[in-house]
Amino acid sequence: MREATVFRFTGTAYDAAARALSFSYVTEFTAFPPLHFTERIILPPGVVAANVPDDLWRRLVAGLHLLLGVSYWKLYCPPHVYLPYQLSEIEARFWTTVYRKGLGEFFYRNQLDLSSCPVFPTTASQPVPVWLPDKPSEAALIGIGGGKDSFVAAELMREESVAVTAFIVETQRQSPLLKEAVAALNMPVLAVRRELDPQLLEDLPGLHRGHVPVSAIYAWLGYLIAVTFGKKYVAVGNEQSSNEGNIEYQGEVINHQWSKSSEFETFFQDYARQVLTPDVHYFSLLRPFSELRIARMFARYTQYFPVFSSCNRNFTAAGDRPIDQLGGHGRWCCACPKCVFTFLLLAAQLPQPQLLAVFGSNLLDDARLTDIYRDILGFGKLKPFDCVGTFAEARAALYLARKNFADSLAVRKFLPLITDGAELAAAAERCVRAETVPQRFRFAGMETTLLVGYGIEGKATEQFLLKRCPQLIVAHTDQTDGPDYLDRQTKADISVRSPSIEPQAMRGQYTTGSNMFFARFHGVITGITGSKGKSTTASLLQAMLQAEGRSAVLIGNIGTPMLKALDQGTPETIAVVELSSYQLADCDFSPHIAVVTSLFPDHLDYHGSVEAYYAAKKRIITRQRPSDFFVYDPRGPAALWRDKTAAQPVPAAGALPVALSEIPLLGEHNVANVRAATAAARILGVSDDAIAKAIRTFSPLPHRLEPVGDWRGITFYDDAISTTPESTIVALKALVNVKTIFLGGTDRGYDFTALQSNLHTYGIENVVLFPDSGGRILPDRAGFRILETDDMTAAVEFAYAYTPPGSVCLLSCASPSYSLWPNYEAKGDEFQREVRRQGGA
Repeated sequence: MREATVFRFTGTAYDAAARALSFSYVTEFTAFPPLHFTERIILPPGVVAANVPDDLWRRLVAGLHLLLGVSYWKLYCPPHVYLPYQLSEIEARFWTTVYRKGLGEFFYRNQLDLSSCPVFPTTASQPVPVWLPDKPSEAALIGIGGGKDSFVAAELMREESVAVTAFIVETQRQSPLLKEAVAALNMPVLAVRRELDPQLLEDLPGLHRGHVPVSAIYAWLGYLIAVTFGKKYVAVGNEQSSNEGNIEYQGEVINHQWSKSSEFETFFQDYARQVLTPDVHYFSLLRPFSELRIARMFARYTQYFPVFSSCNRNFTAAGDRPIDQLGGHGRWCCACPKCVFTFLLLAAQLPQPQLLAVFGSNLLDDARLTDIYRDILGFGKLKPFDCVGTFAEARAALYLARKNFADSLAVRKFLPLITDGAELAAAAERCVRAETVPQRFRFAGMETTLLVGYGIEGKATEQFLLKRCPQLIVAHTDQTDGPDYLDRQTKADISVRSPSIEPQAMRGQYTTGSNMFFARFHGVITGITGSKGKSTTASLLQAMLQAEGRSAVLIGNIGTPMLKALDQGTPETIAVVELSSYQLADCDFSPHIAVVTSLFPDHLDYHGSVEAYYAAKKRIITRQRPSDFFVYDPRGPAALWRDKTAAQPVPAAGALPVALSEIPLLGEHNVANVRAATAAARILGVSDDAIAKAIRTFSPLPHRLEPVGDWRGITFYDDAISTTPESTIVALKALVNVKTIFLGGTDRGYDFTALQSNLHTYGIENVVLFPDSGGRILPDRAGFRILETDDMTAAVEFAYAYTPPGSVCLLSCASPSYSLWPNYEAKGDEFQREVRRQGGA
């Protein structure tokens, strides 16, 4: 027995002329000469490594060096590993996990101790990810392995109207089967060839053999190719059932398909985003679906029946098992768990003659396969170490296969043991949440959707889906359907969350109108958020753009659903988007220009904490690129975020092209809003003349310190938008001689201490208190004349009776409106009607 002591990652090299990457390794022994290994990767024609930033190229090559090394380390499992790289904590954790979990089956089959797996050390600080000089095109690589899953994934990607290129990996030699598969798909192809060290295929003394995480290698190769060819997405066809393990060993779940699992996918996505580049995304398009549902989808693509194969004997590196001699028309050995499971899945979907034409024989009626069926169905000792689905999926498939294969041996033998077949078949049709699927592709393969919330945005989403996805069955639900309306999500493949519905109420795969818009709008987007001031800032920015003669749409929380903009304007149209914390809470995108106005605690009943509310707001900058901009108030909390984004920080503090006296908006807070809009406009190339014109002619928005007029000697202001104590304090500072104020509404648990102090500071004499929060606002009522009421008519009568002539009455309630009104607009409108009616209009 050879005792190995050290495994070294010795070096890499790139021959640009030959398009060849070389990776070298050495295993050292106590009493034998070292073994030297070299593996080569031949990249596709047209690859230009020089187009990739040097740092990123080095990280891609170094990572591939570590990943390919798994095949050589496991031969002798040396206890010490030396590498020429400094690893950060996330890198060390990633590589330790890839070796430990990716080699789990190897350790189990060889009965090796998991503690002998390499632990990669942390020796460096966290690297900064590398942004590509040019943003990648909205194009995708699709991994093709020749099986049903990759054909389904390729067709679904094609339906998404993105440019798709097939990506294949050939090991040791060209693969006629893969070439035929790509030819059948009729799409361009990029092929990578692995040239293993020949010693890997020899019977070296004392070596270990076993499974390696080959799907992880394919993922890394695909990512490298996407980067070098400027493509944004790397898609594969891994399903939800690859998450299920085979057996527990030494406290670890051993999963033959770990490198196809959602755990690896999430792990690799995080690694790529934090260490490589956020510009390229690896994901599995089929993650929401079961094997059985994918088989049902594949059954529609009969053109691929003659060329597909899932049998692993087609793809052995040694090439020592010619499949032509094993039956199955040269594509199926008809004797392995993969062939058996694939036949079972398709037996649930296809009539017998059609399926036998693919496989050449009835695998459900072959007594030699009984033990394999027993294991696949979960009636044996162990789930096979192969890429097969869950026991539940296999049982559901056998239950469905009874229709066309009732007389077959396996059906007669095992169907009586399955008592819940109908339930299992129904469960296999359901989609699971897969947050790893990019928002752009969330509807791929979906057949039914539920709009959760059916207000203005829900209806706009319905119109969009009916137009863009005519095959999709669209339903909707809201509170009018009863207290259990959220439970209806379980009956839909995917749901669409309206902003009023908390993200934690979503139960399966879902998306939002905001994400749907950002994923599909290809023009410049300026997003504006903040606790207050975002509507004014957004409206003013649109006015500045239009004063310059630019095309701009104003959409989002301000009232016009974002999805409507996808059918408006020209490619040069700029989207000015007001974004609420409800919309940002699970938004996976950031705008090109992010503007943050004033920030203070709000919507705590929705978000649960101040920290969660600020985290939602902060998402407006988390996905920005170095070519993007972050406009912030240098005096506000958002100023602390300027070092937390890749974008260029721009304080909203520059000189204005107008005098402060020319701004037709009240209060210092509105001056800050004007500065923010001006900063964004200048980034967009708007001239100061156009900016000045827009400012001078701008009218206050409804219900935002909106003058209602002078009535019976009293000046009335409608500031119904102020639904927090902080915004009401800002309104008091903006006005002079306020003597009467209307306060109260829905109780969100706000602290009103500072507000009470300001009421004294600014000389308020008369206070109207609406329920529910009104009872808490003034614990010490000394010095105030107070009316507690739930009636606007009585409130305005009180104001006319006690407000001194020449002073101000202000509606600015420091609480949301929902306790008495459907929204702040309804409250403000009723206030204005009563003021005018009682004032004699």
